Amino acid sequence: MYRKPEFIISHESIIPISFHDTDAMRIVWHGNYIKYFELAREDMFNAFDFGYDMMKKHIFAMPIVECQCKYRNPLKVTDKCARVVSMMTQCEGKIEIHYEVYALNSDTLCAYGHTAQVMIDARTNELLYLTPQPLLDAIEAFRVKKENA
Repeated sequence: MYRKPEFIISHESIIPISFHDTDAMRIVWHGNYIKYFELAREDMFNAFDFGYDMMKKHIFAMPIVECQCKYRNPLKVTDKCARVVSMMTQCEGKIEIHYEVYALNSDTLCAYGHTAQVMIDARTNELLYLTPQPLLDAIEAFRVKKENA
């Protein structure tokens, strides 16, 4: 049974479904959901102005250490787009992003999953046990902005 996680911020991304994303039965190939997670995660970080360039500027990286996906209903090429809801949870030195994937105009859950990322010093590859303050500040500013919208 799927339970929606407690989260600090959320973001919705619209991702086009291309013909090459599908298999011979014209449904989205299972491996592409991980690609949709990656695109949604990148879109969410860009939404609060903390993309890869900002990580580089602040000299840290966030490698993925865990990824999971569960499938419920197939997306089809005729769905045109996937709507991916990303929800971030955070504890010191680690961020988890939970994903829910739907067809664009549907509330039927197609897939869900999560990724976990840790913070490392980009110069030494050493694990950072505290989340870098610039990232925390960007997350908080995004949360406040969405709350006041």
